[in-house]
Amino acid sequence: MQAVSKTALWVASMRAVEAARADRLHDDPLATAVVAAADSIPPAPPGAAEFMAIRTRFYDEFLAESVPQVVVLAAGLDARAFRLPWGGDVRLFELDLPELLELKEKLVAAEGLVPACERVVVPIDLREDWAAALAERGFDPAVPTAWIAEGLLQYLSEEDKKRLLDTVHAQSAPGSRFAFDHMDASADDRASVVDTLERIRSMGTDLVATVDDPAGWLTAHGWSVATDHVPALAVGYGRPLPDFMDPAAANATALCTSTLP
Repeated sequence: MQAVSKTALWVASMRAVEAARADRLHDDPLATAVVAAADSIPPAPPGAAEFMAIRTRFYDEFLAESVPQVVVLAAGLDARAFRLPWGGDVRLFELDLPELLELKEKLVAAEGLVPACERVVVPIDLREDWAAALAERGFDPAVPTAWIAEGLLQYLSEEDKKRLLDTVHAQSAPGSRFAFDHMDASADDRASVVDTLERIRSMGTDLVATVDDPAGWLTAHGWSVATDHVPALAVGYGRPLPDFMDPAAANATALCTSTLP
């Protein structure tokens, strides 16, 4: 299996852990099926599942304010098309590598999952012309869109990241919204973060980790941007982070929402 699929399996396994909790912040039937079908999944370091639960809930809440189109960039094994209460007029596009989406479709079929919106799968490498692939499948850049890039920017080179932001901006009508996360330079000095990053890199990924300021880029292009951090979000969700987690390390990840007026 491709290295990126290994990280997708890893994320799914942490979502399955959260789904099994009585006080869960999200449910995810696909994640449970992924774990059952996988031969082996690398164990997550302490605190990773707690972090993933907060990040997942953040994006779920972002998408609760619905717009006619939703684009999930690097969708992986994300199951939001099936588990969120969409309106029937929402069209959701999932973009990711063909081999990963092929695996996902097999799992979806085996579980009998039915999307709660119009779901459009777009097999594409995001380093290619994915805007053209979206257009071929019915995406309308004149319609307001909610974009999410969950755990994506850390895997892109600066050139690829700028190209992605350029494309999102060019394809966004007024009223569009964009949520993403990134790690600032302080993450490089936190032992717990470094351990997690090394585990991810051991799966064969080209993880960059920290990136230049994407919020600043969007602001310069007319977007309004708000930034949250995991510890404060965790308190707001009624799930304060465990004492063993390093608050400074958790704060190194910025979760951002932006709107194009």
